[in-house]
Amino acid sequence: MKIYAPNVHLFAFQLHKSSNGNFNISSTEQNFLWNHGDEIVRTTLHQDLHLSQRLDFQKELNNPRVDLLKDAEVINDNYAVSFAGKIPFKQNQDLLVKGFAHPLKLYDSYSLWLNLRRPEQENNQHTDDVDIAFLRQLNPNNCLLIPEKPSFLGQTLLITGWLTGAKDKRISQEIASECLKSIFPDNFQLPPFNRQGELFGSPIFEYGLFSQLANYQHVLIWLFADEEADIKFNQCYQELLDLFFFRTKSVKAYKDSRKVYQKLDLAYRQIETITENLPKIDDQKSRKKLDLTDLQNQLQALPQLALEYTRLLRNLEEYQNTIAINTYNYNERLQHIRDTVDHNIGFLEIFSQKNSPYFQQQITADLGYFRHGSELLDKVIDTIRGIVEIEQAKRDRSLENTIQRLGIGFGGGAIVSGILTQYIDENHNPLAIISPQNPPHPIYATVIFSFLATLFFIGLGWLITKRK
Repeated sequence: MKIYAPNVHLFAFQLHKSSNGNFNISSTEQNFLWNHGDEIVRTTLHQDLHLSQRLDFQKELNNPRVDLLKDAEVINDNYAVSFAGKIPFKQNQDLLVKGFAHPLKLYDSYSLWLNLRRPEQENNQHTDDVDIAFLRQLNPNNCLLIPEKPSFLGQTLLITGWLTGAKDKRISQEIASECLKSIFPDNFQLPPFNRQGELFGSPIFEYGLFSQLANYQHVLIWLFADEEADIKFNQCYQELLDLFFFRTKSVKAYKDSRKVYQKLDLAYRQIETITENLPKIDDQKSRKKLDLTDLQNQLQALPQLALEYTRLLRNLEEYQNTIAINTYNYNERLQHIRDTVDHNIGFLEIFSQKNSPYFQQQITADLGYFRHGSELLDKVIDTIRGIVEIEQAKRDRSLENTIQRLGIGFGGGAIVSGILTQYIDENHNPLAIISPQNPPHPIYATVIFSFLATLFFIGLGWLITKRK
């Protein structure tokens, strides 16, 4: 299969500060996007762009949309770095490839629009159709796929090309499928087919499913059937770039919300386990196993769990707000496109009408479910605190009763012992060892009677405290 003037557009986005503006990415990550752009051009055309050295990061700091190229690098109001080179193809044939790298700052992020294309004309003549397999030469070593980084938001890969005849439109899906296979390495797991439609009168195909977020790759293949699609693409390229940006931020927020969901699910299970293992005060077996120290340790640990749980819930809400804001911005750009071109753009509307609402509804359902965990955790803390207070009060009362009983017992025993001792002192009997010749000395009777008296008064104290 052949295609005319294939283009590969990479739209990649990287966060450079948080939404509240109080966090900037590390210096090692600041040039991540530009360095990868350099790597793509170096790998395909063996040229060095040195993008980061051509950019002015302090340019128009308060402007939400800034072309980052230094003024000295701008030629004829072109804020993109252009390049060209030749790529060997079949039978030692070198084919001319042109491209550009357009660096931007969009709100809190950096954007790189990188283009590699087989030009439509060369030496003022139309170039020949090329085999679809040529696309593999524009992605050697799969360099177009940017690896994950904490600040990396995501990317959209748009492949465009001209159909070579009317018959090609009838087999456009086969051509798109062949383009997808050709752009990626043989051992690469291709993104699954999602949907197809028309944009500006030409067939367009989308690949990548949100049900496979872990390996999600967004790829669009747009096959121009006539000049109308190409003309309107050039008229709306800024709005389309913005659409991809807002879409990427929404998808990234939803993807991150799934990670928070997993953490919340683990925490919720932990709360349920704690709840199931709570001791029951009215259960004698449970009371015997009651470990007051363990409960006190839980009281110290649970507030930290509650704090972490609340933080995760707040993160989930922030992701939901991020999706809502970017969906609103996405719809605004759609309206700009409608105002610019009088054409059906239903293919682009699917994301804001179907996908984004699903993201928000899913997070709303998650919040509704996990907020019960926060309430349950508060009740668990209150319950454990109540158990500890009740048990501590019982133990304090038990200790108080024990002290009272011993006090009564020893006090009564001391009185009896004093009386008997006084009786012994009055008789002045010397203490002698017990033997058949010596009858027991009265002091032995004193000790025995004192001991018995102590036991008696302890028993009396037990009856008094029990009655209380």
